[in-house]
Amino acid sequence: MQRTLRVMHASDSESVELASYRLRDVAVQWYETWELSRGTNASPTVWEGFLGDFLRHYLLAEIRQARVDMFLALKQGKESVREYSLQFDSLARYTPSIVAEMSDRVHQFVVGLRPHLINECFMVALLDSMDISRIQAYAQNLKDRK
Repeated sequence: MQRTLRVMHASDSESVELASYRLRDVAVQWYETWELSRGTNASPTVWEGFLGDFLRHYLLAEIRQARVDMFLALKQGKESVREYSLQFDSLARYTPSIVAEMSDRVHQFVVGLRPHLINECFMVALLDSMDISRIQAYAQNLKDRK
């Protein structure tokens, strides 16, 4: 949903309206109650507020914390670089403060790689132009060459 809203260049309030339109069943009831609870004089709804409240309601704190813990403990292990990358990206969304900067995201990815990939990846991770997609592709290429 967030990707669609970003592509559409939707404003914060438009994003909330479009997302609420996509809600179904009990989520619609939650949204209506949530809107009423804000009161008649509330400032316009912003995306971050809506998303935060929605996730707090439907994704329990214990589950969110468990996913943060999984992310922090994530290692490549016996998985392929591609499988590790997919799991990394999936869990990283629960840790926005940990991977707020691209350099932090890249660093966290590299430290979870197998030992034989870490050293070479750390060297290229220092490049200013390095982002998560590039480091993932680089690690995959290293693995494919060995």
